Amino acid sequence: MKQINLFLISLVFFSFLIFFLGNYLFWLSQNELNEHIEEKYIEPSIIIDEEYLIDDNDLSEEQKDKIRIALKSAYRINFYYFPENFASDVLSYVNTLKIFLNSKYISNKIDNLSVELYRDRESVRWKMKDWKLQLFWVKEMWLSEYSAVSIHEFAHFVDLYFLEKKVFTDTSYYFYNISWESIKVLKPGLEQKDFVSGYAMTNKYEDFAESFTYYILHNDDFLEKSKQSALLRAKYDFFSKYLFRDEWFIKSDFSVDNELLTYYRDITKIDFSLENFLEFLKK
Repeated sequence: MKQINLFLISLVFFSFLIFFLGNYLFWLSQNELNEHIEEKYIEPSIIIDEEYLIDDNDLSEEQKDKIRIALKSAYRINFYYFPENFASDVLSYVNTLKIFLNSKYISNKIDNLSVELYRDRESVRWKMKDWKLQLFWVKEMWLSEYSAVSIHEFAHFVDLYFLEKKVFTDTSYYFYNISWESIKVLKPGLEQKDFVSGYAMTNKYEDFAESFTYYILHNDDFLEKSKQSALLRAKYDFFSKYLFRDEWFIKSDFSVDNELLTYYRDITKIDFSLENFLEFLKK
């Protein structure tokens, strides 16, 4: 009887220890990530002329109906506006983001998400913390560019909250381990060709987010570039294996410029056809 009681006590203690370690390490990884994902590196491209802002009134009734159908029910996603009357100014952006988040490619990666949109400018474009994506100075940037920025920031959400994290394993580690010894320390001998952009070399979290964005918006270019680097191909394959079905986004490139450059500073700055991308998401 004593042996059984000792076994039960040991089992309870070990279970508690695993639970504590799991939550403690997850808390550490969450706070560690939050310290490195406030986008301070790239300044936004400012719209000079108001005519470039896409107003919902410019859409036909047929287009509006398509948007309503595509949005469906976003019960897991909550939008908040600061100030509240700012909602009418960013309707087109919000509709675009909802189409992306509710698509079959993305919606299964969201259990709970809050998106906060701020009219005023901050020192950063985005912040992410506690299941929240905070976006600043929304109206002053190209709609297509901020859509790309949104995908980049959503990648951080996927990295932190969607990919499985246990006490001894972290699915994201398989990506980090390709190029990184620690958060900001690269493995020896790496070159620019082993990364999708200059910004991707900032730290392992930005490497993940930039590669995620490149995979979705410029998949064919990503695949073509990966022919020059086995490490880049490993990153490309990571998204196919762990995040998307093999056929999703494969050879789907929404780039406007057909010229494939050897270097990109920031993937969100690459021009792409937002219209073609949204049509793709609705399929």
